[in-house]
Amino acid sequence: MYKETNLYKFFIRLFLSLIFFIFLSLYFSLQKISLVFLISIIFFFLRFNYKKIILTNLIIFSLLLKIIIIPFQTKNTSIDPSRAVIYEKHFLYGIKNLDLKYETINGDLSSLEESFKKKYFNLKKKRTININTDHLGFRNTIKPNDADYIFVGDSFLQLGNLTQNNILNFVLNNSFGLKTYNAGVGATDIYHYFETIKFFKDKLQFKNKKFIMLIFQGNDFLNYQVEKKDNYHKYIDNQFFHYYFKFKIFFNFHPLIKYVLHYVDKDKKDFVQVYEFKVKKKDVLFKFDYIYEDKQKIYSLNNIFKKYKDYLPDSIIFIPTKFEIYCDFIVNKECPKTEHFSILKNEPLLSDVKVLNSKDFFKKKAAKLINSENKLIYGIDDTHLNEIGVKYLSEFIFMNLEK
Repeated sequence: MYKETNLYKFFIRLFLSLIFFIFLSLYFSLQKISLVFLISIIFFFLRFNYKKIILTNLIIFSLLLKIIIIPFQTKNTSIDPSRAVIYEKHFLYGIKNLDLKYETINGDLSSLEESFKKKYFNLKKKRTININTDHLGFRNTIKPNDADYIFVGDSFLQLGNLTQNNILNFVLNNSFGLKTYNAGVGATDIYHYFETIKFFKDKLQFKNKKFIMLIFQGNDFLNYQVEKKDNYHKYIDNQFFHYYFKFKIFFNFHPLIKYVLHYVDKDKKDFVQVYEFKVKKKDVLFKFDYIYEDKQKIYSLNNIFKKYKDYLPDSIIFIPTKFEIYCDFIVNKECPKTEHFSILKNEPLLSDVKVLNSKDFFKKKAAKLINSENKLIYGIDDTHLNEIGVKYLSEFIFMNLEK
């Protein structure tokens, strides 16, 4: 009887500690989960009365905080849980089986600065965005095993700024008669692209598909520490983690904390994140770190290609930044020659990979469009391609695909 009582108390301690861990973790990123775990261990050894008081107050505080911040969250797209398409930065999976519909005005650049946010809010019309994801968290209606081509990339492929029918795979499938699957997730990098290919080839045993990798000039040329990362997609089928992160997104406390800390940090507030230049008398926003200077360091990608030499894609498509395309139209702005594409073209490990540069194609299309219709191929206040730009990219891909 005594042993049964002790066992019962142990399981009660364990259960309460698990609830404590879950609620406390709402305030931390996955990267800091070890700290939450350590605090939960301390909580496990506290007296029952202390446990009850701490846990009750934590739950009540969390519920009240959620009620209070709902109006604030719904007015800020970066912390609005109803617009989340990925779980979080350190658990970079697309949310599964989404059927999301919302209205938006501001792009990702105007959202970064309050003055730009107001200006471009008044200049633009509301757009309705539909986002639907499949059982893997990617934006598709076609099943991956039915596709001939699987595209991997980041937000230039996921394209949260565009409604479902206007993203790349839908245009390629509907307008060009191809069978393509979009395996893009925002905020990812080349390491994640390779791990995605690895997932499809090893876990799903897709050996007869062609893989197309989109590499963005703006943020893919990183100093990759490849020995620290592996098996990115090992949790893609783990239902527990997906349910847990959906619960976490419902509250969305950690993005809120980051938002508030950023807002009160004077140094960050004074830091210029977005530049505004005139392009043919049209005010256009550009991301600060996508405007390249002559001496800016560009990292070789040899180590990441070497690590994943068995998972190289069939084709790589280089996507230039908005500044790279429109620099020639900006008055009194130098346009230094950039070396990003050369790193890909001259990489010996890519000798059997078709490496395509869309820059010249985009520059010609962009120049013709702005001179004739005063329109852009990128969002006026966004980093990403707009509907016209995606149409041109689809045309470029169709012309260069090995069919």
